[in-house]
Order: sequence, then structure tokens, then C-alpha cells
Amino acid sequence: MLVQLQKISKNYGTIPLFEELNFQINQGEKIGLIGTNGSGKSTILKIITGIESIDSGTVSCKKSSRIGYLEQMPAESEQLVKEYLLETFVQLNEIQQQLTHLEIQMTIPETDLEKILLRYGQKQEEFLQAGGYEMENKLEMIANGLKINHLLTKQLSELSGGERTIVALGRILLQDNDLVLLDEPTNHLDTQRIQWLEGYLNHENTAYLIISHDRLFLDHTVERIAELEDGRMLEYQGNYSSYKKQKEEQLEKLRKDFAEQQKEIQKLKLAIRRFRQWGHEGDNEKFFKKAKQLEKRLEAIQKIPKPKDEKMKKRKQFMDTERSGKEVLQFEKVSKSYDGHQLFQQVDFSIFWQERIAVIGENGTGKSTLLKLILALENVNNGTIKQGTNLEIGYLPQHIQYEDPKRSILQEFNRVCGSLEQESRQFLAKYSFYSEDVTKQVRFLSGGEKIRLELAKLMHNRVNFLVLDEPTNHLDIETREEIETILKDYKGTLLVVSHDRFFLEKMFNAFLLIEDQKITKKVGLYSSISS
Repeated sequence: MLVQLQKISKNYGTIPLFEELNFQINQGEKIGLIGTNGSGKSTILKIITGIESIDSGTVSCKKSSRIGYLEQMPAESEQLVKEYLLETFVQLNEIQQQLTHLEIQMTIPETDLEKILLRYGQKQEEFLQAGGYEMENKLEMIANGLKINHLLTKQLSELSGGERTIVALGRILLQDNDLVLLDEPTNHLDTQRIQWLEGYLNHENTAYLIISHDRLFLDHTVERIAELEDGRMLEYQGNYSSYKKQKEEQLEKLRKDFAEQQKEIQKLKLAIRRFRQWGHEGDNEKFFKKAKQLEKRLEAIQKIPKPKDEKMKKRKQFMDTERSGKEVLQFEKVSKSYDGHQLFQQVDFSIFWQERIAVIGENGTGKSTLLKLILALENVNNGTIKQGTNLEIGYLPQHIQYEDPKRSILQEFNRVCGSLEQESRQFLAKYSFYSEDVTKQVRFLSGGEKIRLELAKLMHNRVNFLVLDEPTNHLDIETREEIETILKDYKGTLLVVSHDRFFLEKMFNAFLLIEDQKITKKVGLYSSISS
């Protein structure tokens, strides 16, 4: 056992976050920590490290265990990146300083050279045993894997926020820890870096507790899933896909048990009414006693909670859209550059009706620019882009902003769609906005709620070509899967920019790959395209 949380409770004000929660991490375990935004995942990491206190319960850590925590980027400073990274080797740095001091002493004429050489040899052996000569090799391996070797000679203050976050990850990986706590480690990492990190974590004997919304990353790195739900910790053996299967089996059983219990409850209620009716009609106390016995039995039933997904099951499919022409979009000899930097050159491809296409490529290759060209928000340098007939384009930007943040969901929807209130409420219910939800001001919406509202607006207007820029960014897993359920029902043509590999594998069978100033259309599963 490395860490054990026993019956911990934590409140924020009067609101309980956890109540008597239990959780244990053992030597070498790789655990994924999931849950909706606000469920307390990051708080669990802070409780383990002692950053956050608890209201009751106990937190036990194995004596002398070393815990590393990736929470945030390092502060801006004049310190060199390499110095910041190597700072993590506390013991080795101390020995190295002692070796340097002894080397200086050797140059002093009146010193006892034999005694200093003996001491120097002892310290060199200590340095060797502590892995001192492997330090630079490990630094080089991690710097290459995370692609930060070009940053080593820069000051921390010169780095972007994303670069500093990656450097902080590198520092954690360099440390000799028993347990590493990682909060969204794949943020700011491209696909190659993520794949390197997956391999690195798999080959290390260190225990890891990982918070991540990257489902494929969890599939490739963890062997146990811990889910925070309603203040409880639920645990499942296996990776994320294994968890999903187990969760669905549990949910299916709960549905059946709930349905069976509801039948039993209805039977008892009907029997109680009948016995009471017979008691009144025959003025017979025996029937009233029987009714009371059944009422006690009904009260004693431990009611099974209604499955959470029942509302989702009621959602209807998108409104039918009018189809566009067979060829939705045609690029002919298109070239685009920015300030002399060529993004694409002489590009040819077509998009056809009802294709589901994802745009993929490394950062900076021009994925967002491609969307802007399609939406006519920017002009091509050369070539032509032809739109098909009867095309109604709907666009969901990466950053959603509202002209009047104080409008309610209903007001924002009606501003675009102009329906009667009852019709609007019925339509918004298909996107999980029920009853009083629609009175919420748009400034208070989460990322997932904004996307659902924007999709509702687009679909009400019957768009037949949907263009989405990073629709699952910054969403928790549950919300990502809800968005996927909505998009799965869409009958038009879909074009998406995304880095979410699980989303790409699940939702798309055609890809526009941007690399080497070319755009190549490829058909197949994402795993076969990206390998």
C-alpha cells in the first residue's frame, strides 16, 4: 500500500463533495481517475499531497514514499529549462556540489591531498550508485520524447504556457518517485508526444494516478478505473473500454431491476387499494388489516434509484435535413500561404453528401485555416473552392461567445429560431435542456452545455453540412459521449477538426490528412490512417 484514504469527507461550504470515501493505491498500480467536471477529481490529488485538508477521515501514506504531482506549469523566471529539470535530482545535485567543492580544495597547495582524494573517490562512488551518470541520459531521453530538447537552453520566462506545462511534465518524469499524480497530462501534447508518453508510462514501475479526458490514453496506460460519482468512489478492473463495458452491464441490470421493482410496487399498490375497497364495501376489518400489512411491506422495500440515462433515451433524432447535391465541396488546385509560409499547395479533393470526415495533422499545418477557407472566412491564394447545390452550412467554432451573456437559453435559442415558447422548450428538451434549465443565463453555461445549445440552434435551422472545430475540447468524458450521441444521429455531411483520438476512431471513416503542404483524403479507421 502506498496511499490509503479511509472514510474521508470533504465539504465546500455547506455542500458535501465526498462522504466517507475510501480509496487505495498500491505499489506500481496504473489507475485512471474519471468523473464529471466538478466531481472532485483534482481535489483527490490535492488531498493525497496534503495541499487540501479533509473534514473527517484519515489519509495514510507509506513511510518515506515519494510522491510527484503534476498540477500546473512552473512560474516564469530567469532560470534555464535544463537547470529547472535537473533540479529534481536533489541527492545527486548535493553530491555533485560536494564533488565540485573537493575539486576546488585539491588546487590548494597546503591541503591534505591524500585525504581529499579518498573523500573524492567515496563521493564518486555515491554519485555512481545514485545513478548520477545516467542522469544526463535520462534527461536526453525525456527531452527527445516530449520534444523539448530545443528549449533546454531557454529561460522559463521565454516559454509559452503550453511549453511550460510540457516542461513541468518532463520534470515529474525525471523524478525518482514511488507515486506520480498526473492531472490532464496530455493537454498541450500532440499525437506523437502522447504516444511516446504512453510507452514511457507502460515501461515504468512507478505507480500512477491519472486524471484524463483522453479515453484512448486511458485505454493505453491504465489497468484500473476509479470513478467519482455522487461523492462515492466506484472502481473497475481494466482500462477505459473495459470500464465502459462493465458500466453498461451494470446499467442494464439496474434498468431491469428497476423495471421489475416498479412492477412489484404497482402490484402492491393495486392490492392495497383493492383490500381497502373490499373492507369498505363489506365493512370487514380483516381486509383493512391485510391492506396495512401490504403497506408495511411497501414501506420496507429499498427502492432502486431510477437509472440516470433514462432522460437520454427519450431524445429524438435530429430533424430531417434537405439533402445537398452529391458533391458537397470541391477543391481545385488550391494554395494558401501566410506571410510567405506555405500551408497547402495545389490541393485537390472532394467531399460528398453524408460523408463523415475528420481533418487531422500536426499543429500549425493549417487545419483551422482549411475550415476558414471552406466557410469563406478567408480567401485562397490560388485555385478555386466550389460549393455543391442546396448547401446549408452550420459552423460550430472552438470558442463559443455570446453577444448578450445575460440572455437565457430559451431567449438565445428563440433569437435564432423564432419559435413559440412551447415548441422551443420541446426542441431544447431533445438536447437535455429540461423545464427550468432553459431559464439559465448563457454566461453560466459549461462548455458542454454551450455546444448542446449551439447544435440545437444549428439543427433547428436544418443545416445539411456541419463544420465543427474541436467540439470535444475541455469537456469531461460523460459530456464528450453525450455530444457523440447527438452527432451520431446527424444525417447530413459532417466535417470536424479534432485531436480526440477516441472520438476520431469512433465517429469517422474518412480523413483529410494535412502534411508536407498537401491534403490527402484517406478512407478507413483512424488507427489505420495514423499508424
